[in-house]
Amino acid sequence: MQTQSRWWLSLRESHARFQIGAEARRSWLRNMEATLDAAPLDGATRTALREFFSHSSAYVTGSDIAGSDHDELAACWSEQRVLDSVIAAIVEGRDDEALALAPRFAARPSVFVGLLARMVQSGRARLIHFVIDAAERDPSLATRRFAGTTLLHFAVGAGCLEVVELLLRLGVDPNIRGRGDHTPLYCVANECASETGPEVVRALVRAGADINACGGVTRATALHMAARRGNVEIARALLDSGAAVNARDRKGDTPLQRAINCRKNAVSQLLQEHGAR
Repeated sequence: MQTQSRWWLSLRESHARFQIGAEARRSWLRNMEATLDAAPLDGATRTALREFFSHSSAYVTGSDIAGSDHDELAACWSEQRVLDSVIAAIVEGRDDEALALAPRFAARPSVFVGLLARMVQSGRARLIHFVIDAAERDPSLATRRFAGTTLLHFAVGAGCLEVVELLLRLGVDPNIRGRGDHTPLYCVANECASETGPEVVRALVRAGADINACGGVTRATALHMAARRGNVEIARALLDSGAAVNARDRKGDTPLQRAINCRKNAVSQLLQEHGAR
């Protein structure tokens, strides 16, 4: 259950994107059994893993069967089931259940940060207050990562100004790089659909964020991404904060060219008003 490197905390949620029927499950089990047969394992371990693959694959396709009799596997599986329950509670708005179960994972910081990120993304006040309280009690969470991403990146992407300001007060570097070599400003411009986006931009800049930082494969700035997404108000906040209107990405494109290519006419007009070429 190495969730530190996973993109999904919930095992069932991670598989829900796919149509996995009985035949697909049987095919997967055949492959796993062949792998087990080829591995240098003792009989008891091979049997325990075969049973575990059987009931875990049933679970991700929506069924439940008896768990493993193997103590270690049973403990891991029980913990994963609880983790799935927390995520389901967050998604379905069962905040009491989510708040009751989430503290069980505080001893696993990367997993806990993943849960806090989902709470931030929910936008619901009780869950956000839980996140704030957790970070204040344990400031080390501010720089912990889930799937290569810090809580600051998640918070700015969600437009959660309260959490952003708290993390900055706790000393998180506003230029910290996350997954894909992206800064928090990049994430605001690329992901934030909240009306608080411009305030998040200004909070990051006040804390010392490099307004023209570029990163990732395309070496795009935050303004490039706001132009691509058509987010006029975030683009305006970036420009007001000193963003270079004619910055070029790896291909040599400016934000205006990005906006035109993506047919974002309102951003194109704004950029031209600021001297874009």
